[in-house]
Amino acid sequence: MNPVRIALILLLSATPFLAKDNKDKKAYNAISAETVALSAKAYIDPDAVKQLLGYDLGGHYIVIQMTVTPKGDKPLNVNQNDFQLFCEGDGDRTQPQSAAEIAAADSLVLKRGQSGIGSLGEETGTTWSGVGFGGRGGKKKQDDTPSSAKMEKGKKDDALKSVLTERALPEKETTQPVSGLLYFPMEKKKLKDLVLFYPTPNGKLRMYFK
Repeated sequence: MNPVRIALILLLSATPFLAKDNKDKKAYNAISAETVALSAKAYIDPDAVKQLLGYDLGGHYIVIQMTVTPKGDKPLNVNQNDFQLFCEGDGDRTQPQSAAEIAAADSLVLKRGQSGIGSLGEETGTTWSGVGFGGRGGKKKQDDTPSSAKMEKGKKDDALKSVLTERALPEKETTQPVSGLLYFPMEKKKLKDLVLFYPTPNGKLRMYFK
């Protein structure tokens, strides 16, 4: 048989396996769908957060530097609450907080409770900073609030609020790329355990970090 023909047959035979490998491969720091492309960097250490912002946010936040790039001619509605950060290590998950919430005079900082978390954060959630993230179709129990909670009282920091507002990911309809920060109320985690979820018309995008 012609050597060229043999090589072609072998290549075509391998194609399904190559496609499967690409499909199963984790997307690190960048991912895309038909309507949007995301690229990001995670700041998980309080010292790294302080270098980025000038504030360490008390060590209670993971900050994500995010770029959202709409694809196609249709405007994309960029909304911070569409993002969700999940930790595969212990099941914690949360959505971003606004600058006003973070710099509030009386901020409630909740530690991780005992509520159960399902696979990849799709079930009963942990409550963070007074915001509950329950599972689909489930009812929030009265004792669902984490057991170790404390009030941290402090003077309202307008300078902090100004910095956080200026650096935050803009919320708007756009056909152009937008960049900014997302502030997730979550204690320091291992970078390899973090997963960022973002919804699209064709399902959730799932981004890992390294």
